Amino acid sequence: MHNATVTGPAGRLNFTDTGAVSSAESPTIPLLLVHGMAYHLGVWDETIALLRANLGQNQRILAIDLRGHGASDPPADGDYTPDSCAADILAVLDALNIPQVALVGHSFGALVVLATAAAAPTRVAQVILADPPGDFNYLPPSVYEEQMVPFLAALAGDNYRAAAEEKFAQALEGGTPATRETTIARLGATPRDRLIGMYKGMFAYNAVGAIDRYLATPGTQISAILAPSNSWPFSLHLLRPQILTTVIPETSHWLQLDAPVPFAEVVTAVIRH
Repeated sequence: MHNATVTGPAGRLNFTDTGAVSSAESPTIPLLLVHGMAYHLGVWDETIALLRANLGQNQRILAIDLRGHGASDPPADGDYTPDSCAADILAVLDALNIPQVALVGHSFGALVVLATAAAAPTRVAQVILADPPGDFNYLPPSVYEEQMVPFLAALAGDNYRAAAEEKFAQALEGGTPATRETTIARLGATPRDRLIGMYKGMFAYNAVGAIDRYLATPGTQISAILAPSNSWPFSLHLLRPQILTTVIPETSHWLQLDAPVPFAEVVTAVIRH
């Protein structure tokens, strides 16, 4: 596995790649992993090792640093919307001449994966959503005003770190101490503009519309791997029951860190399906 960079719409994009193999050596298409907010491609290290053990060393697996994360450049215009990040994914695929890919996205990265699939459905053979956010457009307006608006305002204020840590602490419930320690440390290392940009993009994103556009293409499929807490009225798998779902018990939002072996087993099963 090696690191490389390509130039995307907003600057340098860093990614890892286990390397290209011929179609005769690998019956599966490349698999690209997209991390969530405050993390970087290193969150997938154990997942990649497990997937290569399950799928074979010839399986090509890539992981990307989203813009402004890891070693990828931040956008000059501060655009962290799922659609803009999807353009980065497509830029990497174009630079590597990868015609079709399976995508796994965690958290905010799940929205990036959906945006990529909706923009280029024939290039995305499978979508796997790892504990995706819900579609906040399906929140009652009163709930959005009471909860989301004050949270965004808090992020813009002097106590933004405390507001962010409180939100992350809620998502960490049910997880391991190691996952909590790592995630809070990653949050502390993430500049505020990244958090604000991604939260705004997440709250505004029409995820259900992206799902519908992608699934309108024949042969497409969406699966979701969920933590037990992902059962809100605006959860994507409840809004669109055609999404194939698997719940991994006793995990937090960062289920690939809490239960790496079961998580990799589910991804393996989906890819082989």
